[in-house]
Amino acid sequence: MNKKVIVITGSSSGIGETLANYFAGKGHTVYGLSRSRKDKIGFRHIATDVTNKENVLQSVQQIVNEAGRIDVLINNAGVGMLGAIEDVVKEDFDKLLNVNVYGVIYAMQAVLPLMRGQKSGHILNVSSIASNHGLPFRGYYSASKSAIDRITESVRLENQNTGIEIITVNFGDIKTPIAESRIQSTVSHFYKKNYDKLAKVIDEEVQHGLTPEKLIPVIEHLINSRNLKPHYNIGKGIQKFSVTLKRIIGQRRFEKLLAKYSKLD
Repeated sequence: MNKKVIVITGSSSGIGETLANYFAGKGHTVYGLSRSRKDKIGFRHIATDVTNKENVLQSVQQIVNEAGRIDVLINNAGVGMLGAIEDVVKEDFDKLLNVNVYGVIYAMQAVLPLMRGQKSGHILNVSSIASNHGLPFRGYYSASKSAIDRITESVRLENQNTGIEIITVNFGDIKTPIAESRIQSTVSHFYKKNYDKLAKVIDEEVQHGLTPEKLIPVIEHLINSRNLKPHYNIGKGIQKFSVTLKRIIGQRRFEKLLAKYSKLD
């Protein structure tokens, strides 16, 4: 097995921490980029705020100085958000975009020139199956992940024939502490009843989601493969099938199913 230099953002908990510890245990050189770290980790941590472009560039340069190359970037840093489209305040939406969109952009901007010079590299941008749907009270989150899907498609075309594989991994519900850091935006009286019912459903889905360990074989396969597709949906069967189902039955009928599932009045 070829040893790789792997950079993972959002490595302080959940998916990022699990992947970082696993790949480090396999003998790869792993750098975790996050604002904070836990005491017991098996990988190299560099304190990084992914919403600060200069900070990201400095961290990537430090890695290059130490390791000489970067073979894999897993853009995992992200934050959840709940709120009605009508009510969400700009400050909350800006926070979401800064982490979920700009954080991904800044990390790609930092590693693309290096990988082109190497004529090789893998970039995995963590997206969501929710990027395919306008979900009630999660519209802004869905939009942020949809932006990552489209940005990834564009940067793939812009970097054809460079040796760089650039994809999204679109997760369904994964059992992580995402609810602890989720942005809870304003919800006005008109939406409150439906919002409260759906918020409980969302939390239950996360608690019964796939464990981060279940993602390891898929991610390991992807970083060792070539000629990859733009998007890979990873989650429970019904969540992955929702993307196909929407195409089959059409938007209107799919909306009715979503409304029923979301317990909307």
